[in-house]
Amino acid sequence: IRLVDLTPEPGKPEHDLSRNMHRSTSINVRYNGGRKYDGSGVVVVVNDDGHVGPHIDFTGRLSQPTATITTGTHGDMTGGIVAGCGNLDPTMAGMAPGCDLIVQDYRSSLPNTVNYHTNDSAVIFSSSYSNGCNAGYTSLARTVDQQIRQNPTMIQVFSAGNSNNNDCGYGAGNQWGNITGGHKQAKNVIAVANLFTNTTLISSSSRGPANDGRIKPDISANGNGNWTTDPNNQYRSGGGTSAACPSISGVMAQLYQAHKEIVGVRPESGLMKCIILNTAEDFGNVGPDFKYGWGHLNAYRGFKLLEEERYENGMIAQGENNNHILTVPDGAVEVRVMLYWNERSAAPGTGKALINDLDLLVTDPSGTTQMPWVLDPTPNSTTLDLPATNGEDH
Repeated sequence: IRLVDLTPEPGKPEHDLSRNMHRSTSINVRYNGGRKYDGSGVVVVVNDDGHVGPHIDFTGRLSQPTATITTGTHGDMTGGIVAGCGNLDPTMAGMAPGCDLIVQDYRSSLPNTVNYHTNDSAVIFSSSYSNGCNAGYTSLARTVDQQIRQNPTMIQVFSAGNSNNNDCGYGAGNQWGNITGGHKQAKNVIAVANLFTNTTLISSSSRGPANDGRIKPDISANGNGNWTTDPNNQYRSGGGTSAACPSISGVMAQLYQAHKEIVGVRPESGLMKCIILNTAEDFGNVGPDFKYGWGHLNAYRGFKLLEEERYENGMIAQGENNNHILTVPDGAVEVRVMLYWNERSAAPGTGKALINDLDLLVTDPSGTTQMPWVLDPTPNSTTLDLPATNGEDH
């Protein structure tokens, strides 16, 4: 006998892969003394296909006061990716297993948003539903922009859609301009693209630009083969941008908790959106693009930005200039500077939704000025696939 070894255990799927990809596990570790940002104290609303569960993974943290639909398990998938606790199987836990979850039926009007925010302290609203295709700046886009600006700690997170290979009228064929909805084209929200576990873009993931040429999707996350909750204490695999969207919502809950514990107050959603975009891992073309948005979610980088307070807030009036001095540590390989603001709502159907036009310039100690990344939204398949260049961003 040369070798005696144990028979390998049969393989089983593990949802840990997705959480590891997003670095969610880096800020919510399982050992003593490490970071424990699991979304505790944060309320997330999932708009989906009605009643979720029963499942032990939501025990004590789930309410469904307006969920009336009892068929379908799409909401079980999205709810589990946000907030599943992994009580039966820790590898199946969601991104924010400590957050409180409210589930309601998805309606295109996104009802109860302000009520849940005001009465239940809900700050993150997650919806993995379409609402048209390349619908432009709709009345619903106006509404969500208005609500977020008037309630600055609130954010809406949407799936970008699974409609690539569909021509939705942008003018560049079936590979561009097929974000599924009007609400997703709002300015103060987040639309999420879908990645394989090797970080390549899934071919069905809807692509930008927005109807008026703005960058959409905003960011990317793994939405392929996510293991998550299913009714009656079961688990199953889910996919699509429907699964990528709640990954962003869950990590946002983790970062909301981190901000509250570090700073002492709930953050404004504009800061949180800016953080996840500017700390994303850049994939696809260099800089932002109309496929990945600003890149792949990285929760750890976002947390470090918060922890080290590498951000500033300011106000500016028409025609004014603001100056900010940034100290860059020795040995820094890359410096990213992002200017973000919550926008005023525009008129539905407008050809250009941007109201405020703020410009960012970065000048290094030698006097060299860097201009921001810009993309060419001309409805041409070749132009839309070109890397970002530097120039004035309007």
